[in-house]
Amino acid sequence: MFPVGSAGENPFAALGVTASQQILYTALLHNPGSTLGELTQLSGEPRPRLTGLLVELEALGMVGVNASADPTYVPYPPDAVVETLIRRRETEFIRARIEAKRLSGDLLAAEQRTNPQKLVEIIDGLDAVVQRYEQVQRGAVEQIKAIDKPPYAVDPARPNEIERERLASGVEYRVIYTPEALAIPERLEMARHDSGIGERARILENPPAKLVIVDDEMALMPLQGDEPGITALIRPSTLLDILIGVFNTCWEQATPLHVDDQSGAHDVWPRLSDADRHLLTLLAAGLKDEAVARHTGMGARTVSRHVARLLRTLNARTRFQAGVHAARRGLI
Repeated sequence: MFPVGSAGENPFAALGVTASQQILYTALLHNPGSTLGELTQLSGEPRPRLTGLLVELEALGMVGVNASADPTYVPYPPDAVVETLIRRRETEFIRARIEAKRLSGDLLAAEQRTNPQKLVEIIDGLDAVVQRYEQVQRGAVEQIKAIDKPPYAVDPARPNEIERERLASGVEYRVIYTPEALAIPERLEMARHDSGIGERARILENPPAKLVIVDDEMALMPLQGDEPGITALIRPSTLLDILIGVFNTCWEQATPLHVDDQSGAHDVWPRLSDADRHLLTLLAAGLKDEAVARHTGMGARTVSRHVARLLRTLNARTRFQAGVHAARRGLI
């Protein structure tokens, strides 16, 4: 066809541009403002074929036409063309994803009518549970809700790197921690870090079960107490609706975990030192004196004295209650 740009790979192939369209576009970059007659002489191609290619390039947003008795064709800048083509492809991908979800929903509904047992899938074995948990996190589109409590299928001191990736991509995480979970020093530090990058974290004593809910479309829940070795994957059903309601109720009852929020703390009665606020954060997490001592470097007896003083100051009966009162008053 054209001698210019005829060799080599098509750099726009991934964006839906054919080799013939790319060659004509490249020729126009080197000969802007050419007429159809000039392009015919330059290429040796028949006018009907060139006319069709020019119409296609115009539809792709790669070429503009200056209307006149003998129209001329002007290529748009390559960087602008690429951005336009990428946006168009992204829109197509989004539509394909929406259609795939619709078709999957239709298929699932049909399977559930003919095969109700597929509403619940049993996952047996820690390795399989971990693999499925990672899979459902990566598949989340909008939100993951979780009740975090021991025991764990993975090392509880290891960060959830997938969560951090998904937070960065816009997926919301709402996590309810139990005091037992945050009594693990590394887990408390991870909660601090993850809250700082977008996780919405709360604390609740004795939630009914470990639970993970993905986009309100599926849930993972251990079947034998909180032991994750045998876990159920629950798909859209009345059971899933109940679990969503359980989580939402627990979320309303839980206390926000303000791990780094110092805003207004110096101006709220009673006045507390930085050490007091740090201690109250640990109490709100449900840590016992020995665990607090490890976090603060104080002796256990010193911790007990400070805790007793804070209980009196906040008019609280228990350590956890003191942390909850402090969180609700904005002291931590």
